[in-house]
Amino acid sequence: MKKWKCTVCGYIHTGDEPPDKCPVCGAPKSRFIDISEPEEASAPEPAAAAETVPEEAPEMESEAPAVESEAPAETVPEPESPFKDSRYRQLFEMMTRYHGHPISVHIPNGLLPVVVLFIFLAAIFNLKGMATAAIFNLGVVALAMPLVLFSGWVDWQNRFGGAMTNVFSVKIACGLTVTVTAWLLFIWLLVNPAVITTPQSARVAFFVINLIMLGAAATAGWYGGKLVFRE
Repeated sequence: MKKWKCTVCGYIHTGDEPPDKCPVCGAPKSRFIDISEPEEASAPEPAAAAETVPEEAPEMESEAPAVESEAPAETVPEPESPFKDSRYRQLFEMMTRYHGHPISVHIPNGLLPVVVLFIFLAAIFNLKGMATAAIFNLGVVALAMPLVLFSGWVDWQNRFGGAMTNVFSVKIACGLTVTVTAWLLFIWLLVNPAVITTPQSARVAFFVINLIMLGAAATAGWYGGKLVFRE
């Protein structure tokens, strides 16, 4: 059985042919390279003993059949970092080497469930103090998201060569959704903090946007886990 490596995310597939699509990052079949160890050519079988011929007849020299070597499989070069000629190359490489994106993304991922929980509890039990806490936590999320997007873009370029597969398209869309909704809700609460505890016509829309923000963050995290654990 051959082994095939995805040049985008590093996933290893075992089989006679690479998969049509990488199950981890969604890269097409053309992004796989054959990393199987070459099989040693088997020695030719010994030639059968020559039949006895009269002495005056010249001996026939048997030639061993030539073993044709298989042509090497075509390989796809692994993507290079687009920052190799950039004046900020060392900074971008340090961000990837020291896990800048995973660290930064844990800030909103840790606070977003708390924000949504505080908002719903404040709305149900009319807790103004909890509503205030939700506003402050949401502000931290909104301020952290630009750094999350930038570090994610750098990581995407350095680790995956900027490959625009389905997985990365979803992650980018989810990241932008979280950023836009977080800022929208934060500004909304600064202008009208009573929307949480006071029945209003726009209250349902406010809660729906909270759920969209939380769902987008969860989806981005799920796909991020696929890339990390390659499952």
